[in-house]
Amino acid sequence: MASEIYNGKLLRFKFNAKKFLHATSCKLDFSTKLEEIATKDTNGTVVIPSNYSWTGSTEALLANLPVGDADHVTFDDILALKLSGTQIDVEFTTDVTGDIIYTGKAFIENAGVTSTVGESVKVTVSFRGNGDLDRDTVS
Repeated sequence: MASEIYNGKLLRFKFNAKKFLHATSCKLDFSTKLEEIATKDTNGTVVIPSNYSWTGSTEALLANLPVGDADHVTFDDILALKLSGTQIDVEFTTDVTGDIIYTGKAFIENAGVTSTVGESVKVTVSFRGNGDLDRDTVS
């Protein structure tokens, strides 16, 4: 059943159909390019919406994949995809039937590791959409 208010614990990214292991946060951004037009008949600038772009980012705790886990992807897996320049399939979903799911193709733009004394090691991944981001409903 669809959520009335989405649970932040459930909403996450999947890369090539696998959940990012131990994700702690995620963000999906949309941007529209606005073409500026000024003519001799206008006093101000008029803008016309053009193409859109989308990006995403996620943070997680650095961990090794448990033996036999086929449902998750680790930071090392994502870093290998980034270094090879491989385009990936991205899903942003709760996996709850009736909820919205966004899907598209992307390239990993940045990947990093942060290690602080007294804290678990954190990793960050950001990516840029390549083409359309499709919206559907989890079935």
